[in-house]
Amino acid sequence: MFFEWSANIAHEFGIFHVIFSGAGGFGLACYYSMWLNLPHQKTENFVFTMPDFQEGGNLDVSQLNPCLLEADSNDPYTNFNWKNLPNWINSDGILFNTIEGLDKLGLTYFRRKLGIPAWAIGPIPWPVSNKQRVGSETGEETEKFIKFLDEKEEESGLYISFGSQNRISTSQMMELAKALDNASRVNFIWAVRPHLGFDINMEFRGEEWLPEGFVQRAFEDQNRGLIVPKWAPQVEILAHKSVGAFLTHCGWNSVLESLENGVPLLGWPIAAEQFYHAKFLEQDVGVCVEVARGNNSQVKHEDILEKIDVVMGVNEKGNEIRRKACEVKEMINNAIIDDEDLKGSSIRAMDEFLNAALSMNKLSNDVRTNRNMSNS
Repeated sequence: MFFEWSANIAHEFGIFHVIFSGAGGFGLACYYSMWLNLPHQKTENFVFTMPDFQEGGNLDVSQLNPCLLEADSNDPYTNFNWKNLPNWINSDGILFNTIEGLDKLGLTYFRRKLGIPAWAIGPIPWPVSNKQRVGSETGEETEKFIKFLDEKEEESGLYISFGSQNRISTSQMMELAKALDNASRVNFIWAVRPHLGFDINMEFRGEEWLPEGFVQRAFEDQNRGLIVPKWAPQVEILAHKSVGAFLTHCGWNSVLESLENGVPLLGWPIAAEQFYHAKFLEQDVGVCVEVARGNNSQVKHEDILEKIDVVMGVNEKGNEIRRKACEVKEMINNAIIDDEDLKGSSIRAMDEFLNAALSMNKLSNDVRTNRNMSNS
């Protein structure tokens, strides 16, 4: 994505060149459009339009990173993106870790905008069953989490993770913990890192950074919560039948890992295209409720608790979100069907990509052969 110059070098040597996007098509389309339609800081209101992606709707000021909001023609971010993004057109195609039926809006944008193929080959890696994973590469550490979940009621658990690079503020962490403290019918696993202002790799100080007695109440007294410093086996947790929702930063890999198991989302985007993913998942797909936005926003535990209840409780909206999450799960499973007489959309897209690459390779070999014959 960030090495636009590599396309010309590849073509000089007759090498097939593609861009791979780990982001969703919609999220990347918003990113692409907003950077190429500057400036934004002079807009009179707090709503931003995407002139070449109007079908994507409007964006709020809180969904723009500061570097994008403040960008003009002289800053380094603009200089890089104005050089990089338009030259994607020189590639032979884009590979997306997404599903055609799920992400049609964003994929169509790039096909129209760049005039090159956009192949949806996700999810990567393709789903495997929980039983296949547990006890192999993840070992005893994973077994601890599975044992905890095995003791819980179906869909009663909330998994919380902001990924490996994102963190929330001191006050946000405290309010989230208070919400969990009051969500007495919800079990949870929280993969937590030090909040903003501390080294991300330092030891987590639960007794200092969380409400007094929170850890003891959650695990020792009530046996309904695990506080996990840094890492948890996310794929295995989301595949467990006891997990009913995922509070996530809306990184695209995490989104797919949740939806391939039919687990609805509570969105808390922190950076980059995560804001656009959250918008798309809530407004277009209907599998998400946004809890908060960014790590500078003011949040109240009452509001967090209310949104947890919406997604995990027995109510009309929660029922609809869960129904749609199951529909997306089925869509993902259908996309990777690879039978002799039936192939899913992601399998077909992978075949098309490989055929295009092999065709160009054959053409390059023919050109080199003809050139050698002419020179002999």
